[in-house]
Amino acid sequence: MELKELEKKHPYYSEKVSEWEYLYKSYKGGEDYRKASLLYKYIFEEKDNDKYQQRLQQTPLDNHCESAIHTYSSFIWKTPPQRDLGKLQSNYEALKILEDADMNETTLNEFMRQVQIESGVYGTCWVVIDKSRSKVTNLRQARSKGIRPYMALYIPQDVYDWTFERDEAGKKVLTYVKLVEHEIDDSGKKVRVFRLWTLDRIRAYKHTEGKTDIEVLQDDENRLGIVPAICHHNKRNGMRGSGISDIKDVAPMQQSIYNDLSELAQTIRNTNHSTLVKNDKDSAVGGAGGVIVMDEDTESGKKPYLLQPQLFQLEGLLKAIEKKEDMINTMTHLRPVRQVRTQPASGVAIQTEFQLLNTLLAEKAAGLQMTEYRLLRIFCKWINKDPDKLRVIISYPQKFELRDRESDLRVIEQAKRLKVKSEVYQKELDKMVAQITLEDDANIESIHQEIEQSRYEVDVIGKSGEAG
Repeated sequence: MELKELEKKHPYYSEKVSEWEYLYKSYKGGEDYRKASLLYKYIFEEKDNDKYQQRLQQTPLDNHCESAIHTYSSFIWKTPPQRDLGKLQSNYEALKILEDADMNETTLNEFMRQVQIESGVYGTCWVVIDKSRSKVTNLRQARSKGIRPYMALYIPQDVYDWTFERDEAGKKVLTYVKLVEHEIDDSGKKVRVFRLWTLDRIRAYKHTEGKTDIEVLQDDENRLGIVPAICHHNKRNGMRGSGISDIKDVAPMQQSIYNDLSELAQTIRNTNHSTLVKNDKDSAVGGAGGVIVMDEDTESGKKPYLLQPQLFQLEGLLKAIEKKEDMINTMTHLRPVRQVRTQPASGVAIQTEFQLLNTLLAEKAAGLQMTEYRLLRIFCKWINKDPDKLRVIISYPQKFELRDRESDLRVIEQAKRLKVKSEVYQKELDKMVAQITLEDDANIESIHQEIEQSRYEVDVIGKSGEAG
């Protein structure tokens, strides 16, 4: 196969690759973001690139993209998913993939967390379950050599082409995918390994930078009868193989704040170091006690003066940045956990914000759960098991503890002051306090039992007109 054919890409790939690169750099930040040159150029910088590069180095980045993605991740993975392996409880391959999913000492939970993060950045990512082609005669020999199915994660830039077709039942299935892996050989040259999967063949080719020939690494029959790859969608957009990124709107807003920070830095610098306007022949000495000697031919009405930014310019930039940060918190539904409230909000408004975030997180968790079930079916193909008979149950959390703890405690405190004459009511309030202030479920359950077994003295004055 020729290199030109191997490098052929899906039409959607060519359309979206620049956006994927932009989203990646927005999430990554640091040197990658600086090299992207996302600051707007001043007129004089069009001809003086050194000054532009200097401004890039001096401008800090407030990375809202990374913050949003990892905030979602922290909530989703605070409570790990529960897995009941059913009849795979003692299966060697299943236990090993839980412990080391990708043959790189990455647990399955950590691997799926990376799936969630990468799909949040790009909108999609791909997971392939593969197995070494080493020849073994039996299962015992394979296990002794550590040969087993393992997972590999691919970002969209590394998936050049794919095809979905309807099967006999009318379901759309993946019938072809082309993946590329980037490596560096011993001589320091870049190497690309192309892996092509179809329903009947598995092929792999190697191309080394600077060479014209293509090395065939593999050309075998696909005994699975399926393409063992899953495209995980962060949010679906109606097209298979693509999805909606969590930061598609955050990244441009972050870039706008990045430019505002550059303007802010320049304004502060100009405020502290004002620009002196003088005649060409005037002699000026800077610093404390500086002296300006006027040229003899200077007109009497002309004198040197300073150009200095006004204070309102700084205030305007700061307010603009605060407004844009507030917009980011709104579009990511992270206002309840990221914003310091400067004005009171109604209880209904706060509850609605938490519900929106909880719904978003639940949607993500459900998507990860479905992807893991689909990966299970591919895994069962590799180990010759029927997934429908294994009774494996995978359960991701669907409700997330999102609440304003301080506000809830104030409500409980006010409720206690009402002195409702009910032992059950008082016990339930105490249970709520334990639920809000403690994290360990085992301790909370123990405290709840103690509360139930305790006897509360309740003042019943007013019920019969006197103390009972």
